[in-house]
Amino acid sequence: MSKEYQVTCDLFSIPLKNNECLLYAPKVGFICEANKELYNLLANLDEIDQNALNKKQATVLEQLEENGVVNGSREIHIKQYKPGAFLPVNVTLVPTNQYKLRFIYCYASAGDFEVRSMKWETAKTAIDTIIRNAKTTGTSSINVGFHGGGEPLFRWNFIQKVTTYAEEQCKRNDLKLKTYSATNGVLTQKQLDWIVRHFSDLNISFDGLPEVQDYHRPLPNGEGSFQYIDRTIKFLDSIGFNYGIRSTISDYNIDLMEESYNFIVQNYQPKTIQFEPVFQCGRCKTKSEFNVSLEKFARLFQDIEQKNNERNIRFIYSGCRVETLTNAFCGVTRDSFTITPEGFITACFEIASPEDPKSEIFFYGKINEHEEVVIDDRKRKFLHELTVDNLEFCNDCFAKWHCAGDCVAKIGHSDLLGDRGHDRCELNRQMVKDKLLKILHSHKQQTKEVNLK
Repeated sequence: MSKEYQVTCDLFSIPLKNNECLLYAPKVGFICEANKELYNLLANLDEIDQNALNKKQATVLEQLEENGVVNGSREIHIKQYKPGAFLPVNVTLVPTNQYKLRFIYCYASAGDFEVRSMKWETAKTAIDTIIRNAKTTGTSSINVGFHGGGEPLFRWNFIQKVTTYAEEQCKRNDLKLKTYSATNGVLTQKQLDWIVRHFSDLNISFDGLPEVQDYHRPLPNGEGSFQYIDRTIKFLDSIGFNYGIRSTISDYNIDLMEESYNFIVQNYQPKTIQFEPVFQCGRCKTKSEFNVSLEKFARLFQDIEQKNNERNIRFIYSGCRVETLTNAFCGVTRDSFTITPEGFITACFEIASPEDPKSEIFFYGKINEHEEVVIDDRKRKFLHELTVDNLEFCNDCFAKWHCAGDCVAKIGHSDLLGDRGHDRCELNRQMVKDKLLKILHSHKQQTKEVNLK
């Protein structure tokens, strides 16, 4: 009597040319090329007479069994993190919506609204809260970050006061502290000297080529900003400080992607380079040059990634994380504790203004006038549900455990459990597929025989 077989893992087929496909089981770490015969065999495995399998079919199924695809797969468990009590030990502060540059594509339209600045009492309450939570949960460290719709380090005296207070309280409570910030990089030497003594790292918004930087990120008076960022990064390099670079790709500079990458790696020493296509929000909605071709972005990104393999630099795009298996794109579903200038608690630092229509969903609490952290538990629980395993739209997508449903702040509608609603899905799928093909081709000898030919 022949052995019976059944698929026992999360298995996806990804169409290729010539009626072939990739078979991909992300949670068992298996990928192979399959012809039409193998695809049909697996698709109809429950219906065919398994006693009638020929020798080739039986051999292939045995190989798939050895690789964990059929008959008792040992899939990696993807942790279904569900926060219980609200006890975050990390906080991101949005000190202000003020700015030093006038980004022409700013997602938050920085500078278009009245000036808002965080009160000292609000920041102090946030620090005290995460320290208390660390003691309650037995955690040995806390993280304090600065981010936001303006320049996070604009209110310099406030930044110093908050950081110093966090350092003092951590020393008093025997806790380790990691402090970091996003920044546009327009910093004085005095600020830089202080940062390298007190911060662990920076994430610098920098678009690479001087002419692109000056066009994308001018000063409010129209002057270019490249010379200031260049000075900042070269100083950080001179002392070996940890920083990453995040570059935005628009239609203006998409054909310069490789040149921008080359300029960065030839002149600076970042630990991470992140390229992201501009997203249609904020000011960029009004400018036609931001209709960037995502197909071209994917192709050029892959070309650069091939070159980057020879360097000790992480080169990333947020929607393609083949090395990661997760059900959550970011901290939105995991009690991300971000405080807006007004004291609202938001799940996403990109949704940091009450004028943003999405704030109705993402604002799930507030630090009130009595310096109390007040949480709307109904909203909090809803945010917890925004994991990819709860998204019907993503059920049959081979990229689901890598992009994890993608950034919920970038969905073009308010039904956050519904369709993703924009072209980033296609971009993510294309980039994941291309990366899987490269992985497969680098292991051809191991996988080429898993086929019916």
